[in-house]
Amino acid sequence: MTLQIELSPEIEARLREQAAAVGKDPAAFAREAVEEKLAASARPAADSSKLSNKQRAAKWLAWVDSHRPVGHFVDDSRESIYEGRGE
Repeated sequence: MTLQIELSPEIEARLREQAAAVGKDPAAFAREAVEEKLAASARPAADSSKLSNKQRAAKWLAWVDSHRPVGHFVDDSRESIYEGRGE
């Protein structure tokens, strides 16, 4: 099946940027996103209290992998968080 989808320039730019970040062309990236969305809606939400430790770890790792790293230094040290607060 072939679909033609109208995207705003902003969404198109984000699609191209995220696809490039993982080394894929935008069409393949969009196809995978649709497949993931359909797969997620097809299965019922798992009750996290019934997950084994291995399943819980796999779910957490999948969540971690779904977030791309930032391309710059992030100072999240304790000193920077409380800087200027009268310590």
